[in-house]
Amino acid sequence: MGTMGFADDQANVVIKATSKLSSRGQIVIPIEIRKTLGLIEGDDLTFILNKDGEIKVEVLKKQRLSELFGILKTNKPFQPVDEVRKEVYRNMAEKELTDREEG
Repeated sequence: MGTMGFADDQANVVIKATSKLSSRGQIVIPIEIRKTLGLIEGDDLTFILNKDGEIKVEVLKKQRLSELFGILKTNKPFQPVDEVRKEVYRNMAEKELTDREEG
């Protein structure tokens, strides 16, 4: 297996945005990211640091999972949580792109 280079990594990028760390260790999540993921006050963010020094942020929505099923357009009776999450994010990213083109 080859190692993933910078170009490969960039292919997975939907949105790239920057935020500064405050003197109190706080960051502001850029509006493009908040809108795309539908983040609202009260949502929990989990920060995961891997051995390569990369930080992954997982979002735990305040709304219940049952409310997310209304967002999904699927005929499948059941999907693993990871697949549901990917589809929700994909739908939100497509909506954001559509909104930008119309606006």
